[in-house]
Amino acid sequence: MRRVAAVAVLLLSLTTFADVVTAQNARERQAAAEAYDRGTTAYVDQAYAEAAVWFETANRMAPAAPALMQAIRAHEKAENFPRAATLALELQTSYRDDTTAAEFSKELLSKYAATLVKVEVTCDEDCKLDVDGKLEEYMSFYVTPVDDHTVTATFETGSKALKLQGDAGETKDLAITAPPAPPIKPVSMTPTPTSSSEQDGAGRPLPPLVTWIGLGLTVALGGATIVSGIHALDGVPAYKDAVSAAEPCLAMPVSNRDQACVDKVDHANDLLEDGRSRELRTNILIGATAAAAVGTGVIAFLLTDWSGGDEKAQNQASHGRGARSMPTVELHAWPGGAATVLKGRF
Repeated sequence: MRRVAAVAVLLLSLTTFADVVTAQNARERQAAAEAYDRGTTAYVDQAYAEAAVWFETANRMAPAAPALMQAIRAHEKAENFPRAATLALELQTSYRDDTTAAEFSKELLSKYAATLVKVEVTCDEDCKLDVDGKLEEYMSFYVTPVDDHTVTATFETGSKALKLQGDAGETKDLAITAPPAPPIKPVSMTPTPTSSSEQDGAGRPLPPLVTWIGLGLTVALGGATIVSGIHALDGVPAYKDAVSAAEPCLAMPVSNRDQACVDKVDHANDLLEDGRSRELRTNILIGATAAAAVGTGVIAFLLTDWSGGDEKAQNQASHGRGARSMPTVELHAWPGGAATVLKGRF
């Protein structure tokens, strides 16, 4: 009964997760269109930083050259030239057969590439990048010249960070190797004899407790994902207010902005980066929840001994037929003296 109940609970959780993923695909397509519309509205309102966020979001959900081109225009208007050039490079690579996209990216790179530092990263294994603590989606990107930058590559075996600095128009090639995996300590396991009634659990080394722990972890990650998603959405109103407050400043040349304007623009940019961090955290939690659900299913169906064989073996070893006990020494008093008796079962 315990096995049936556990499998039923796992099937329910995995089925629910599959339904959520299937529904999410349809929602993402609709959400991409909504994000593009919001980006267009923000762009018309000259809220270029906000528009860039919405256009990039639309492109992530449903990659398309128009969304990427609009994101580039918005970043250029917001004077975020390294990001505009980075997206132009991605547009050039991903849509090389699209004449309009190719000409657009070429024109923008001709304006800004010579004023920035191009970074080309190669990893010997699959890796994720961040630059100065911010997620970088592409292996080729631009950064500001002269300034010191830190590029961190994260592998399955750990992370490695490199410092870089370059002059305007320079290209930096970074080849990053994954750190070695930590050594695995050998584990010595003593086999436990099993009877014919325990063959159902033969070859399955894990007790049911491991499955329950995995199920609890999956539920906990799912809850954390929901909370993280809500937290990410909670930051949108504050960001919109900050962008609205900074709009008059964005419309004027940089040289004419007073300190109050600079503070407003900086505040809007800080909220933008905070929103990106919340989005990244939520995406990581979604992936972790999916991995935990799949891993728990594998453990439950392939690796868990639901027959209770380990418990039976221990009971037989201590109380079963043929069990041996250690010899004991007893001292008995007798009239006029004492006697020592050795007892034991062999």
